[in-house]
Amino acid sequence: MATRTLLTTEQYAQMQTSEMEDYELVDGELIPLPSAIPLHNKIRRRLERFLEDFFLRNPLGELYDEMDCRISDGNIRRPDLSVFLHNPKRQIDVMRVPIPFAPDIAVEVLSPSEVAIDVNRKVRDYLSAGSKIVWILDHVNSELFIHTDSQIRLLKAQDALESPLLPGFSAPVSDLLTSS
Repeated sequence: MATRTLLTTEQYAQMQTSEMEDYELVDGELIPLPSAIPLHNKIRRRLERFLEDFFLRNPLGELYDEMDCRISDGNIRRPDLSVFLHNPKRQIDVMRVPIPFAPDIAVEVLSPSEVAIDVNRKVRDYLSAGSKIVWILDHVNSELFIHTDSQIRLLKAQDALESPLLPGFSAPVSDLLTSS
């Protein structure tokens, strides 16, 4: 019987080399991240532009793409986008990864290779680690899911993405999820 070698989050953080750029650490195990399809990147960049424009006008926080975040012992996740609201108790060292806590808003753009059980696990990991909101963008079904500790909301193409954490932010879901 083969045994698995599990890593701690500290060991993972020390391994930050070009070979480690395509992995997450889940329960101490390296999980490969598949290459994103071009549409995945287009959707992520669209939302990133909306959020960057918002933060330029409203300096409430910071936005990072594909940044390793320490979710718990043995778990480092890499959301497609991470929103960190300014909080004097949580300082980000811009010279170190992983960020030692979960983002306030974690954003995942679904990939064709992802299965529901893995997506649900990610959402649960983010929320239990302190994320207040998780946005899941599903371009195949033109849906955007907003997860909090207490509810899941579904937005369709005719809706606008808004958040109580980002007063005044609004992005048309149709603009985010279109394939053109």
